[in-house]
This record gives sequence, structure tokens and C-alpha cells, in this order.
Amino acid sequence: MRRKKLSKSVLAVVMSALMAASVTGCGDSAQTSGTQQTDTAQSQAVSNEEQQQETTTQEEPAYDFGGRVVRIGSYYDMTPDPSANAVQDALADRIAYVEDNYNCKIEFVDLGGDYINDYVTSVLAGDPVVDIGYAVTTTVLPSLIEGGIAYPISDLGVIDFNDYKWRSDVVDAGYYKGKNYTMLLKDPEIRYGIFWNKTLFEQYGLPDLYDLYENDEWTWDKFKEIAMSANQDTDNDGTIDIYGFNARENLGWCYLYSNDAYVAKKTDSGMTVDLSDPKVVEALTAMQDFTTSVDYRKIDWSIDSWDSLIGSFRDGTSMMCLEEFWISYAYLNQMEDEWGWVPFPKGTSATDWSCYGKENGCRIILNGVEDPETVALIYDLITDLADNDASWDELMEDQLESWADDPQTVDYVSYIYNNHIAVINCVNGFSELNGAINSMIDEIAAGTTTPQTALETYQSQIDAAIADLETHDYDADMQGYVITEEETTAEETTTSAE
Repeated sequence: MRRKKLSKSVLAVVMSALMAASVTGCGDSAQTSGTQQTDTAQSQAVSNEEQQQETTTQEEPAYDFGGRVVRIGSYYDMTPDPSANAVQDALADRIAYVEDNYNCKIEFVDLGGDYINDYVTSVLAGDPVVDIGYAVTTTVLPSLIEGGIAYPISDLGVIDFNDYKWRSDVVDAGYYKGKNYTMLLKDPEIRYGIFWNKTLFEQYGLPDLYDLYENDEWTWDKFKEIAMSANQDTDNDGTIDIYGFNARENLGWCYLYSNDAYVAKKTDSGMTVDLSDPKVVEALTAMQDFTTSVDYRKIDWSIDSWDSLIGSFRDGTSMMCLEEFWISYAYLNQMEDEWGWVPFPKGTSATDWSCYGKENGCRIILNGVEDPETVALIYDLITDLADNDASWDELMEDQLESWADDPQTVDYVSYIYNNHIAVINCVNGFSELNGAINSMIDEIAAGTTTPQTALETYQSQIDAAIADLETHDYDADMQGYVITEEETTAEETTTSAE
């Protein structure tokens, strides 16, 4: 399989197997070299091919993990389904191979909806409920990191976080104070972009978004122009029946990220927040121009369910929809009209396309697990699904093609993840700071204040939230989980007695 960069800790686990593999590899190389000097050109070609195949199979050393069981937990059973797609099929095969050949067992644990409580209470009790757990990046950073629940995986020296198989945005989202805490296998489920109804666009004579994208004309101004002109009153009663655009959440953040205005930056000591960048004012000004001049479909929490706007796009009552890519397989597989996808329009000061991420699922290693080096190594092995980058691309393309409605979507989404354009908002997990910035964005979007005035007005609140990053009592937060667990147990006991 893929070539490993083995650390000293990993070498200690598999030293004898590595020595055996090294001896075998040297012998084969010498024999092949002699053959190349004496055989014909035809034999040389065959020999080279055999040597390449042997090298590929010998790159991964043999392991014996002594029957170690690695428990992987989540709010659902994450056992891979081979019938789902090529990635799941490859993962199921790879797990079986590692279990059969390296004397270990992978156990997927369904912890239900209180999985975070289970992580926290079990780690604090000194007996982690699982070895590896699913979590959302905004829960990991900062709570589970500062609370001592998530283990600093980079300290183990086992995982190569630059490996092509990992999602770079998730790895970056879990980087904090010089250490990596999160990982996630590569997949094409990127975050926010613009879904558009190709059937309705053609029906009402609107510009083709793919042409605009290809000609680098998919800009804020063009987006606004189309969103306004796409509104349709089909029965002439003065009410919009088909909206040109809808957005459930995060429109302001998408404007910021589409202008390379990321607001916050990770450092080895924590995080810095800078709202003074002119790109920030430029993006918020463009957002306000859109929100105050375009009659677009917003979510109304008094009457709408959380997925109402997704359903509106699927059912043809909105022509464009700002959403995360997972709706492609979760909702749009039921859509009758043809649909497409493009990134959020490019900002005035941007150098490339963007893909804003509010949060994402990830994997963490729980603090206190037995022999975390072995846990990390086994997980690294079961996620080696392809021998090279090209093979990984084939797996991604297979999965993406099963979700997408046209080849352009496949190409554009592939461009986002292959070029590491997707970025997950590192502010989102810091509730006070995130709340202050979101309140500011909401006021600007409503048109009650200018972006510059809002930045000045909220600066003191934002500064206080930034100061809280260093003084917040995360241990108390973790104890809150324990109290909740105890209260839940007490309630269940009382109910049972009744």
C-alpha cells in the first residue's frame, strides 16, 4: 500500500516485522538488478513491471497488534456499507484486510445522541468509552481540546497530516496551539456553495452560471443581478411565487470568505482576530448591498423547519440556494428539475474561488486510551484505501459522480477539495466571540447600520470575547457534562421507580 513515514514510536511497535521486510526488500532489488544486465529488452520490461508490483506490495510492513480492539464511536453505527459507494466498499475491504493480517479488530460503537457526554464522563473517569470518536469541529475546538478530552494526535508522531488521504480543511480546523487534534478521511462533501436550478434558469432566460464561472464573470454584482431578476410572480397577484435565491444561514460569512477575509488566524499560542482588514469592510458592504436590495427567501424560524429552504429549492420554488454539499445526496436525489453547483461568487479582492465551512465532522482520539500510538497506527492503516494520489482521485470521483447531477459539478467540487480551497471557520466554536460577530453581521444585513459603524460599535464586545479565550474555565464546562449525566441517571431512576 502507500509508503509510510514511520516514527520511532511506531518502529518500537513493529521493529521485528520491519527488519524482516527490509531484508526481503534488499534481496529482491539485487536480483532484479542482475537480471536487467543480462536479459533481452522484452525480459527487461517484464522484470521492471514485476519489480514495481513487488515494491508496491512490500512498502507496507507486516504488523502484529496482539489482538488489539480499536473502538470507534459515534452517534450512529459507522460500520462501512460496501453497497453505498466505492469509498465505503474500499474501507470495508481494507478493514477486513487489516484485521485478518495484522491481528487486530475494529469495533464500531453506536453511542446515541449523548455521545459527547459519554466521551467527557468516561475520560474524566479514567476509562474512555471508545478509542476514536466522531465529533464536530466546533465542539472539539476549543471545548474538548481545552477540557482535556481530545488527545493531541500530532504528539504521537504516527499520522502524516500532509498525506493526500486526509481532508486538509478538517486537519486545519483541529490545529490549535501548535498541535493537531482532528483528522478525517478525504471525501468530496465540501461545505457551502450555490446550487442552481438549470431547468428554471433556461425556462426564464437567465444566464448560464457555468458560462459565468468559466469566464470569471461569476461576481458579487452578477450574483445580485441574477437574484433580483430571477424572482417570479407566476400568477400576477403581487407575491413572489419563485424566489431567485434563498439562504438558510451564513450568507455574511460566505461574503467574507469569498473576499479572502478570514477574520481569525491560528497561531502557536492560540488565535488572533483582526477585523481591521479592508477586505472585511469591502465584503460586509457588498453583503449589505445584496441583503437590502434583493428580495430573497430567508428562513423564518417562527414558521419554517430548519430544512424548509432546502425543500424550497428541491421543489422548484427557489432558483438558487446557498447550502452545504451534503444536500446533493440527502435531498436533491429527489429533485425533478436539473440542477448544478458553483462556488460562491468571487469577491472583489479575492484571488481564487472560496468554500466557507461553518463546521465539519471529524475523528478524535480520546485522552487516556491505552497505547494511543497503536490506536493511531491502526486507524492510519485501515484508512489507506489507495496506493497513490491518482487512485484516491478515482475513489473521490466515483463518490462525487453518484451525488452530482452533471459533470461540471464534479469538476468544480473537485477543484475545491484538490486545491485545499475549503476553509472551516475557527471562530465558530468560541461561543461568545462567534455570537458577537454574528450579531454584528445581522445588524449590517438588516441595514440598520453601516459596516464601519458596526465594527466600531461591536469592537469592545469582540475584545472582551477575545480576552475570554485565555481565561475561560473549560474544566468547569467539562464538569457540566458530568453533572448533566448524573442528573439524567437520577431522572431515569426516579422514572423507573414510579
